[in-house]
Amino acid sequence: MVFVNGGNWRWIDKNSTKLGALAMPWSYIVNTSRYYIKKSKENEKEILLPNATIKDNEKSIAVLVIGESARSQNFSLYGYEKLTNPLLSKIENLHSYKATACATYTTAGVKCILEHESTNKLYEILPNYLHRNNVEVIWKTTNWGEPPIHIKNFYNKTELRKDCEGEECNYDEILLKGLQEQILASKKDKILIVLHTSTSHGPSYNTKYPSRFENFKPVCNSVELGECTSEELINAYDNTIVYTDYILSSLIENLKELKDYNSMMMFVSDHGESLGENNLYMHGIPVAFAPKEQLEIPFIVWMSDNSKQLKYNKTETLSQNHVFHSVLNFLAIESPIYDESMNIFK
Repeated sequence: MVFVNGGNWRWIDKNSTKLGALAMPWSYIVNTSRYYIKKSKENEKEILLPNATIKDNEKSIAVLVIGESARSQNFSLYGYEKLTNPLLSKIENLHSYKATACATYTTAGVKCILEHESTNKLYEILPNYLHRNNVEVIWKTTNWGEPPIHIKNFYNKTELRKDCEGEECNYDEILLKGLQEQILASKKDKILIVLHTSTSHGPSYNTKYPSRFENFKPVCNSVELGECTSEELINAYDNTIVYTDYILSSLIENLKELKDYNSMMMFVSDHGESLGENNLYMHGIPVAFAPKEQLEIPFIVWMSDNSKQLKYNKTETLSQNHVFHSVLNFLAIESPIYDESMNIFK
């Protein structure tokens, strides 16, 4: 969503689950057309990719964490002056790459992360492709806006919260609950896990993290972002990055405990976010006109000690399409659709 100062924020915030990933609120025609385009895509037959082959029986886990509205310039891993990544900055085998989103709203951004190339066609996306080719695939989400997912183990926010107890059930760390048990219960050697977060989606950034993560104060407590000072707004957003740091570091610690697996975690955001620069808020400006704040995203990779090495250096800029081919390489999936130039691993 992109907003300028003013507007009926409270109505938009109340309906953000339906509008949040799609809207450019100054144009309800655009909003409506995007909504029905998405609905028509759900009924469109997916174009299957060529069959794939699993090359070895080495036990491997790839975890893809899809960020929501996370812009790289507010990560201390990318040089931000405030310490928003106190935990990740201490983890070994962690690499942060510059990356550019191919879209500025969730439905297109998630599709781009999951597809083998940027296209308007509905090709088979990564989780569906691997599930069809005998990889264990688990999708857990507190968000929405993904292309049609055709797998057995799909868990949305309602299903995750069922019988869940504790403060974490109200926030994105719910995505980690029971994850180790699900991995260990699998009888397959290759596992893909996708965790689709909603941590940094506005306008109510201050509601996206537990109070103990409010490291930066004062914060914006209003959905009327124009009523907050720049410091309050950025502090609230930065606290969502601190919480993201905790979730990712907790996930990595969980993966470290699975000694029998080669493990990899990849965090890629769907798009960035405007926080008042040029009087713009949130996201959704067409890519051709979008400011860098809505396009520059984090691409963070961690690997277990016994895993592969990376071939790119930190000065190179990756795309969201690097995800598909890199996951295939990491899991030793041989496919005619595989593009070595889009693989980040040696």
